[in-house]
Amino acid sequence: MIINRLGKILVLLACLQCGFLESNNAQISIMGIDVQDPGTTLSKEQQILTIGLDHKNWMYNTGEDVVFEVQYNGTQKDPIEVSYAYGLERMRPMKSGKLKISNGKLRIPAGSFSEPGFIRCTVNIDEDGKQLTATATAAIASEKILPTIVKPEDFNSFWEEAIKDSKKTALNTKFTPMDNQGSEVVDVFQVEYQFNNKGDRKFYGVICVPKKAGKYPAIIRFPGAGWVPLNGDIKTAEQGYISLSLYIHGKPVNKELAYYKDLQENELKDYQFKGTTNRDSSYYKNVILGCVRSLDLVYSLPQFDGKNVVAWGSSQGGALSIITTSLEPRIKYAVALCPAMSDYTGYLHGRAGGWPHYFLNDALDEDTRTKMVETLPYYDVVNFARNIKVPMYFSWGFNDVTTPPTSFYSAYNMIKGEKKLFIIPEGVHKIYPEQVDKTYTWLKAQIAKNQPH
Repeated sequence: MIINRLGKILVLLACLQCGFLESNNAQISIMGIDVQDPGTTLSKEQQILTIGLDHKNWMYNTGEDVVFEVQYNGTQKDPIEVSYAYGLERMRPMKSGKLKISNGKLRIPAGSFSEPGFIRCTVNIDEDGKQLTATATAAIASEKILPTIVKPEDFNSFWEEAIKDSKKTALNTKFTPMDNQGSEVVDVFQVEYQFNNKGDRKFYGVICVPKKAGKYPAIIRFPGAGWVPLNGDIKTAEQGYISLSLYIHGKPVNKELAYYKDLQENELKDYQFKGTTNRDSSYYKNVILGCVRSLDLVYSLPQFDGKNVVAWGSSQGGALSIITTSLEPRIKYAVALCPAMSDYTGYLHGRAGGWPHYFLNDALDEDTRTKMVETLPYYDVVNFARNIKVPMYFSWGFNDVTTPPTSFYSAYNMIKGEKKLFIIPEGVHKIYPEQVDKTYTWLKAQIAKNQPH
């Protein structure tokens, strides 16, 4: 089938560095964050300019002095001029200037800070006409960061009613074999199902099911922002799991790449900004309802073990993992990497807010801004996180520009249930292999605890 051709293209693209454009209104890169770059490592070997902190874990208490440590391993001789700037992430620098490196090393004292948050320092060197840049971000009492977003009084009832209405339409599930995507032990299908959101809506995904007769736990993969569908997770299915990779845009997942490029340039262009002034018209209302109804799909499968559903996602997918877990008590465990959509209103309080950075736009008129302040709390991860009751695993990096750590700590700190966190201090907005390994190992261990012996 033609999905095989798309799959080959995606494999090639997976070898490229993934990430987001930093422009607030820019369309997201082709693959979003859900592609793991096989070459991604955190090794600093062979790097010419690096920056770290005098606390090796990059974490500080309020009142502790923060010192950035710069190292230059290039060919230029002293004196070497370094431009620097530091301040709250994504905000205007508190201080900037130029300093000289001596013997390849430089310390930049930033002083102490009385409020929880993240302080980011960027340094630049001009080496033979080429600009070298390095960044480090200090966490200041990150466990004490509180959200700025306000929870609407009818938040819970709004979503309870919306989910109830969504079930007025039967799933009408359809499975289309994706013959060239399977393996000797796994069947792969495009799955299509329906739900109600002011009319019948469709959702699609790629589902991988073990061929061997039996009852299996299920893992739902929520997609990062973007417009190309996820590949099916055949490797995990081969280990005895049902794997469902959702596509949130209500379009088939078995088309050629040109089909999705057209969506990106037209129907899906800047989809994350659609409906931000009305809670019933938000693009993400349909997305969230489709994600929640995926649990009904899983529970309808004869191969499902009837109890073990877990959620996994990064960036936008991390947000949807949290949101769906909050709204669907049948999810037993969940993972969220560098979750987006957290604490949108941070920018209105002098600090970074979550992707897609709605309030970073200074051109918003007062009426639009007011309506967004009223609407977006219904779609802010912080308010869903408050209701999380099941074990969750989180992972992120402090150098993340797309989903600033200030924003996702605002949500993480609201979760009162069992939670585990793996931090890669130097990490940016990518999926690192060790994050995948650790989170899937954790998920499988949780499922194993719940299996009969």
